[in-house]
Amino acid sequence: MDLHDKKMDLATHGVRILFFALVIVFLASLLYGLKELAVPFSIAFLLSIFLNPAVDFFEGLGINRVLSVMVVLLLLVGGVYVILALLIPPLTAEAQKFAAELGQLANILPDLIQSAREKLEFILPDTYRTIKIDIPWLVDLVLGPVKNSNLLASIPNLITYSIITPIVLFIFLLQGDEIFRGVMALVPNRFFEMTLLITHQIRYGIVSYLKGLSIQIAILSCIFIPGFWIIDLPYAPVLALFAAAVNIIPYVGPAMGAAPVVAVALLTGNGLLLPSLIVIGIGQGVDNAFTQPVVLARSVDVHPIVAVLAVITFQQWMGFVGMVIALPLAGIMVMTIQTMYRSLKSFGVI
Repeated sequence: MDLHDKKMDLATHGVRILFFALVIVFLASLLYGLKELAVPFSIAFLLSIFLNPAVDFFEGLGINRVLSVMVVLLLLVGGVYVILALLIPPLTAEAQKFAAELGQLANILPDLIQSAREKLEFILPDTYRTIKIDIPWLVDLVLGPVKNSNLLASIPNLITYSIITPIVLFIFLLQGDEIFRGVMALVPNRFFEMTLLITHQIRYGIVSYLKGLSIQIAILSCIFIPGFWIIDLPYAPVLALFAAAVNIIPYVGPAMGAAPVVAVALLTGNGLLLPSLIVIGIGQGVDNAFTQPVVLARSVDVHPIVAVLAVITFQQWMGFVGMVIALPLAGIMVMTIQTMYRSLKSFGVI
């Protein structure tokens, strides 16, 4: 290859990289300008990676791609509908009763604190006996976000998500491979292997993480539901499923799940606080000793500081959904940077 051909090859790679960068900038600008669409697109992207093997399975049986996608989506929607039809009515009734009685906490909490003070008065220093707690301020601090949240304002977003997410998911499942091949065609040959390795690791990591979350929620539900039922805690199914679901949020999830359990135990009395904490402790013990190190650790390896920063950042941008998907997205970013660094260094680029 003479000098002219080398210059032409370099110019071609430069044009490809420039075009690819412009596409990324355009998509990033589009997502930044349409923050509301980031949630349904992210959900659809994660679900498409998780459901794509099922579509490939049906396609391997001789069914064309369109029908395979429709079969998978129908099975998904049908399964979700059956689960919701069985669980939503009783859970809704329990949740409404729980929300109505939660306001009583502001009236009961002062008596509980005073009772605790009287029982512990002989071991408390004089300084702590004179401390006064502003109960209305404390309750407003804890329950303020719930009381002040405008549920009606969130209905349009829910409708938008329920319409856009299935459409985007259908497109990803139907043409995901074509989109992937089109993107890979833009990658210069020198970086093709590196890019292919990164995408493979991303797919594997997401699928493994979603499977791990499903196992985590199932295990915690199997511990919390019978545990709360045995100790006769009111609203046991609602509290158990909520605690198991929010536990997938890194670091803050366990506290979010335990808070309503403690509130109900305090409202009910009858010595339910300690048994409730024991059940939560058993669930968290199993989760920390088995689920996270055995099931989840293999799919996402993120430093705790990075994980906390990711949770805060994505929560500010995407709300509750951002907190849920913060850890896998942070893992993808870290893994991508590490793989790119090793590959570019081996190629002598850096």
